Amino acid sequence: MHVVPKPKTLSITLVYFIIGLVWLLLGTVLIGILDRNTPNTDLRFLYFYKNGIFLFITGAALFFLLKAHSRHILKAESNYLKLFEGSPGAIYVMDKISFQFLTVNDVMVRKYGYTKDELLGMTALDIRPEKERERLKSYLRSEHDEGHETGIWLHQKKNGTCFYTLISHHSIQFKNRDAYMVIAIDVDRGVRNEQELEKIRWQNSHELRKPVSNLKGLIGLIDANEQIDVDMIQLLHTSVEELDEVLQKINSQETKDKPIADF
Repeated sequence: MHVVPKPKTLSITLVYFIIGLVWLLLGTVLIGILDRNTPNTDLRFLYFYKNGIFLFITGAALFFLLKAHSRHILKAESNYLKLFEGSPGAIYVMDKISFQFLTVNDVMVRKYGYTKDELLGMTALDIRPEKERERLKSYLRSEHDEGHETGIWLHQKKNGTCFYTLISHHSIQFKNRDAYMVIAIDVDRGVRNEQELEKIRWQNSHELRKPVSNLKGLIGLIDANEQIDVDMIQLLHTSVEELDEVLQKINSQETKDKPIADF
């Protein structure tokens, strides 16, 4: 992986300029002092040595500055590579314009079921169901924030299985191309568990309402009449059975769909 970090050309140029300016001024002052103290000696040859020393010192300074900058670049690339390959999530780099995959990590290869070569011949649109593709294009071609989670997106594996991912991305330069580095974390189980819990909440607010309302009505009739006839008893049994059936269904779903972290 080759990521190009922002160059420090300005700081290197500034240091080179300062060293050169200090040496030129200091050398001229020193030669002037020597010339005044030795009026009978021609010291003009010192200017030649001064210029030679200037070239040597500034050349050495430039060499070490560029070497330090090179180490900085290698360290930045190493850090990117560790993040890229060591992440538990799928990471890929894609072209900003064409959405073509420029590189992918091993987690993505395993997760999506494609080979690395197959993925590098695809775009970010190809790992999404049809209904998500226009959403992605509209999002990336509009003004949007980077560097943090951008919401839940639906991705698709090679076998057609769809799953939910939490996406974050930021802009980078990759092999002289404007690109996005994208991290996709699988949150499918958590999202689907939340959907099931929402169904349970709906049952609590709707399916339970009928038997509970019946029971409340019966209690009101009993309080008013202070007598219980056969129809009331039958309705009471029916309401209790309906309530018990709904509660058993809810308990069964809660046991089966108990949320499990999958990040």
